[in-house]
Amino acid sequence: MDKKTLDEVVECLEQEKTRFDYFKDGYAIRLLSYVAGKGKKIADIKQTPYARLLDKPLVKPLLAQAGDGILSADLLALAYLETPYTFLLTLASWGGDNRRWQQTSRNGYNLVLQLNFSNQHAVLYQHLVKPTRNVAFNYYSHPSMHTAKNGFFRETLAWARIDFDFATNEALIEEIQCDWIKRAQDTLDHILWSEEKAGRIRPTNIKGSTEALQTYMKTVLKPYIQLWDEAVLMAAITYIREELGIKTIFYHDYMTGSQLKNCEPPRSLYTTLPRRFCFQLTEDAPQFLQQDKPFQKAIRKVKTPHWFVLSF
Repeated sequence: MDKKTLDEVVECLEQEKTRFDYFKDGYAIRLLSYVAGKGKKIADIKQTPYARLLDKPLVKPLLAQAGDGILSADLLALAYLETPYTFLLTLASWGGDNRRWQQTSRNGYNLVLQLNFSNQHAVLYQHLVKPTRNVAFNYYSHPSMHTAKNGFFRETLAWARIDFDFATNEALIEEIQCDWIKRAQDTLDHILWSEEKAGRIRPTNIKGSTEALQTYMKTVLKPYIQLWDEAVLMAAITYIREELGIKTIFYHDYMTGSQLKNCEPPRSLYTTLPRRFCFQLTEDAPQFLQQDKPFQKAIRKVKTPHWFVLSF
């Protein structure tokens, strides 16, 4: 998108941080709430791409309570939920003129939705890991939160890059990514290796003991490892639908996205994950991309382009 549109959107929430609670498989409740709205026949939902969500353990007990065969957002709100993990959402920007360098589908900018840890994680992280600086397990070159904004700072677990167009009422989730987990594991692996090699230097970004870092990985970070991809994708869908008001959401297919953006992300994030969220495969690119001349040229090099799309 153009810089002006991006700046206007970021400015709307720049002074705010939004709480986002998530638990494993919570996307089933949220997506069905969007589909059902004030009420929809369960039989009709079974004829849609969202039918598979009705088989989720969180959902099945609610179907038995729908005596009239109607599922609604109000009924779904009664689902028995695990204690959620709390995150704080913030916005940032990404991009520039060179789409290949920025790994975007068209020239311009992306909105970044940052999924930040809350104090639920921060207290234990500070106690065990004892970081010597911010962003101990993130890259400064990536769009995580690096410094405090208006006195607020939290470490970023993951983020989503989003392109959108209000004229076509479409959004494209360009990327979801998490550096934190891999870098934390890499740091632990490096420390364990260095302890076997006399004279090797420990990382300077943390002061916690080896045992404390192992505890952090095995107990504190473990649940985030299991749900970060679901959480950030659901956060992106929620933001696009509720804040931007857009109900047609595209997501990259692995092969098309890799060729178009000149990168090779983890395959499962662009194959199995969108299918779990009921995205449907399509040969049609977002209209706002089809209208972009540099994109038209780039997509010709892709033999059989596909996207995933979610419509409410």
